[in-house]
Amino acid sequence: MVSSIKHYVSVASCFARLAVQRQLEYPLFLFSWLLMIPIQYFSGIWMLKIIVDRFQPLNGWDFPQLTFLYGLGLISHGIFVVFFINTWSIDHMVINGGFDRLLLRPMNVFFQLIASYVNFIGLIDCIPGIIIFIYGCEIAGFEWSLVNIGKLILVLIGGILIRAAMFTGLGAIAFWTKRNGSMVSFALTMLERATMYPLSMYPYFLQALFTFVIPIGFISFYPAAEFLGTDNGGLELPLSFALWTPVAGLVCFLLASVIFRYGMKNYESAGS
Repeated sequence: MVSSIKHYVSVASCFARLAVQRQLEYPLFLFSWLLMIPIQYFSGIWMLKIIVDRFQPLNGWDFPQLTFLYGLGLISHGIFVVFFINTWSIDHMVINGGFDRLLLRPMNVFFQLIASYVNFIGLIDCIPGIIIFIYGCEIAGFEWSLVNIGKLILVLIGGILIRAAMFTGLGAIAFWTKRNGSMVSFALTMLERATMYPLSMYPYFLQALFTFVIPIGFISFYPAAEFLGTDNGGLELPLSFALWTPVAGLVCFLLASVIFRYGMKNYESAGS
């Protein structure tokens, strides 16, 4: 057991080293991401400030609270794209035969899918997220206690698992349809909107959908509402939302793993 774990760790380390070396081969590409990603995210928070200043708070959420909410969602997104970005392109691997290589190796297929490409450039997504979140903590009056820090870590872990589960499940659809790019793009847009704005501003149907069916609300909205003491739309649970987030993430990830394994049984190589 220990030797097997060591073997998987060594393989993951080797994959990560090779992925970083490949990405550093094109420094101008890295520079372009370093320039464009912060512009995208900082313009997003600037847009929120304009909306709130010129109109009114979004369902009771003012700019400091929205900044906290937005930054919290961005951090989990940034970590997700570092380790799970390959779940976005399973359909390409199915079409070009790249998925066949994973099946031929004597290792867990999902492990290979995730570990084969560590998106070093994805760390750039974390930089504006951390800056926005720290700024939001400062202006929203977030208390940096040991309890809250522990809850934040649990929320980030849960948020990453929820995101990974969504795209693993969507990626598995490619085993049947061969293409799922449009669904991945839609899911990315949906996640951006649902984690950027308070969930309580949406119709009740969407609130229920993003709480009990696709638990996007647990990525940032419900934990942020608890941390800041704001309205969460009336949902009450027996435990802290920060504790429910990793539970929701783990359940979703296990379900996505089942779908992924079932999809592999129906996989037919389309590569040439």
